[in-house]
Amino acid sequence: MSLLNFEWIGGQKREAGGAPLLQVKHVSVRVGQRLVLDDVSLEVFEGEQVRITGPNGAGKSTLLNAITGVLPLDEGRVLFKGEDISKLPTHERTARGIRYMRQRDNVFPSLTVSENLQLAIGKDGYERFRERFPEWAQDIAANQPAGMLSGGQKQKLAWGMAVLSSGEI
Repeated sequence: MSLLNFEWIGGQKREAGGAPLLQVKHVSVRVGQRLVLDDVSLEVFEGEQVRITGPNGAGKSTLLNAITGVLPLDEGRVLFKGEDISKLPTHERTARGIRYMRQRDNVFPSLTVSENLQLAIGKDGYERFRERFPEWAQDIAANQPAGMLSGGQKQKLAWGMAVLSSGEI
């Protein structure tokens, strides 16, 4: 029995007969000897917003790590746009449009803000960040080392990197 809950919180309505953008089918994942995910299934359609909730240790991060390829599946499959991506490495899943912003360790501390944005979204990264989030850019200088940012500033930078990247999910 899974302690995870999936709540559809907004976005576009599902089209009748439309195919899901993401399908997690009967996924089980072990971390060490512990079975963290047991037969978890989920479908997300284009434009939908889904909140994943559950108590500490329920497997929220494990599920996202399994979807992005950070953790291998013990059982089940992950499909993106109908393609089975279960065995693809993380970088290939990212190239297909899957993005995940972790709770921590989501910026490169030894790089500047601008360099982090360039890695995520291209050479005009800081300009795009400043245009989309002008109030945040006032507080976060382009040449500032990301490791020197406050926790809140790091989250804003990471959120900007995730939102401005060309991910589809």
